[in-house]
Amino acid sequence: MAITIMVVALSIAFQAFAATIRGWRRGLEVMEGIQHGDFALKQVVSALNSTIYFRNDRRTYAFTFEKDSSGGLPADTIRFVTSSGAMMPYDSPFAAGPHRLKLYIDDEDGYPALFATAMPAVPNADDEEEELEGDPILVSREVQGLEILVWDEENEDWTEEWEKENSVPERISISIYVASEDEDEEPIVFSRVLNIPVAESLRDNLASPTIQSSDNR
Repeated sequence: MAITIMVVALSIAFQAFAATIRGWRRGLEVMEGIQHGDFALKQVVSALNSTIYFRNDRRTYAFTFEKDSSGGLPADTIRFVTSSGAMMPYDSPFAAGPHRLKLYIDDEDGYPALFATAMPAVPNADDEEEELEGDPILVSREVQGLEILVWDEENEDWTEEWEKENSVPERISISIYVASEDEDEEPIVFSRVLNIPVAESLRDNLASPTIQSSDNR
């Protein structure tokens, strides 16, 4: 009887200890996820806040994005021209000047991760965008999802559609997903609503070089 009671007591103590260890590990994972997610979101917001736009027929400075959720988490791709050096290595030729930035989710060692690539802001007319893109830059292994929504002023709601092929949205919602190693755990989601400054100047028709430029820009 004494041995049975001792075995039961040890079993309960072990289960409690194991639960404590699991909770401690999950706490560390959440803290690391918050740090990585917060850093990645700040980098993306910094790049978008420095968006550059000049209207021309070639749509050189247009904001574009594609939706993708085939892998479970949103895996959108966005492209825009920015003067920010966010996410660029210090030795990158694009770190200190305007460039067209592409943000997307791609495979890294069998897991989705957030990447960026850059290309000249104003390519030659005959150049293909894919040929000009630099090497992929790993922004964060922990960020496994990216979602972009655009504010629809007419319907006063968020939409996945962006039909203005030669412009920049005034307000967007950015969400990045930091997934857990435990498939049963929900990903940590970091969201931010952002008003893009250059788009606001277009709305207000400010007298700015942002509004007009020659077709050669």
